This record gives sequence, C-alpha cells and structure tokens, in this order.
Amino acid sequence: MSYTNLLRQQNVVDDCQRVSCNRNPTATLSGRCVLSRDIVIGCRMEQCDPDMPYMLEPTWGVYLRAGRDCGDLSRFVRRVTFKMSPRLPLRLHVADSAPFEIGEVLGTDFPVEVQVQYTDARMSATSYIFRPRVVREGHAGICEEVLDKMIFVNPTPSMRQSLMPVLAPPSATASGPSRARDSSQSAMELPVPERPGERKEQDREQVGDVARSPQPPAKQLKNRLSVGVPHPPIGHQKPKWAEGTEK
Repeated sequence: MSYTNLLRQQNVVDDCQRVSCNRNPTATLSGRCVLSRDIVIGCRMEQCDPDMPYMLEPTWGVYLRAGRDCGDLSRFVRRVTFKMSPRLPLRLHVADSAPFEIGEVLGTDFPVEVQVQYTDARMSATSYIFRPRVVREGHAGICEEVLDKMIFVNPTPSMRQSLMPVLAPPSATASGPSRARDSSQSAMELPVPERPGERKEQDREQVGDVARSPQPPAKQLKNRLSVGVPHPPIGHQKPKWAEGTEK
C-alpha cells in the first residue's frame, strides 16, 4: 500500500485513527513496510428477557470481528475499549479477550468509539467511530455492519508474523495409520487378474450374444420305438406267398 492511499485512509474528518505506527526509534525510513487488514464493526438488537419488565427502548450489542483476510483478531489484538457518547464520560466497556463485544447498549449511547490496543506495545493504538444508521433512523433494522481497515506502518517482526493469515493444513497430509488403512482398502478393492483364455472366451460369448438374436428353446422330439417285425420299406410290396401264410 502506498503512502498516498495511506493518507486517504487516515481521514481527519471522521476522527478515526486507523494507522498504527511502530514507536521504536530505531525504525529507519528505508525499507518501509505497510500492511492492512480488514475488520468489521457491527451492532445487533438484543432480545428482551421475558423475566424482566418491558423496556421502551431496546438494547444493542456492539462487536468487533475480523474481516476476510484478517484471520483471528486475538492473535495480535490485546484489548478493545468501547467508549460511549461524550455525554456519558463514565460509560466505558473493555473486552480483554475474544470475542470482542459488549452488550446492553442503549440507543442514546451512540456513536461509539472503538479503541484497539495490540499485543506488541511498540505499535500505537487505533480508534474508530461507529455511527449505525439503524439506530439513528429509529431502529429500522436488527443488525448493521460496517467494513473498515487496520493499517500498520513498519510493524515489528513478531507483529508481522501475527498478521499473517493461518492456512488450514491440506487434507492430503494424513497420518500414517490412516494412510496405511486407505492403501489396504484400495488393495482389497483391486480386481482379480483373469487368464487370457478366459478373457477370450468371455469376449467371444459377448460377441455371439450381440450377433445372434435370442431364439426360443427347441422342443424335444419324442423318440418312436418300433417293437416286433420291422416294417418294410416304403414302396415295397409283399410277395404273394407271404399273403397266404398270414391267413
């Protein structure tokens, strides 16, 4: 990020101090490093407790959470202080651990100043002013979030390491027993090798089944048994002397 864009983020009109600088006097101007991370400041309407008497003005919960590229805020954020309206100078809420949020905020307490202090004491604190529109317009909604940025100039080596997003380990790096179990299961699922002769016969049968149409089963012919004198062949006539003997 260039210093021109850095000055745009440092807007004096909205009274926000988004830039955190390294207080170490040994930090030189050569080799400047500027990092930015996204954050989300939001509020949501809280539900009334059924055991408590009805309140005319609902309460709100204000929170600070990480953006898409920020990861876990607790890695580099030590404390978040929520300062209420200047008309109430004693209304301070401090969140020392994640999640950084507070509750039971009345509509008259807005705007809220959110001050962030970091784990490295050499980095200066940043502050943001949160003015939710849903509260100004008479509770038109139940939730509102505003995107903002944290900008770090010349962060310390430990701070740079904390600002790096944590990547999830790939699923391919499995443990030894699970990997051995998967290999044994894959070995069990391998097909059994076939003999070349059996493969040819199966292919021949498949080809024959495709080429020939299915035929009905052939009827079994009954065998005719001839008992006694064999019949003369067709077209042969008996001699005359045989006709007398039969009588």
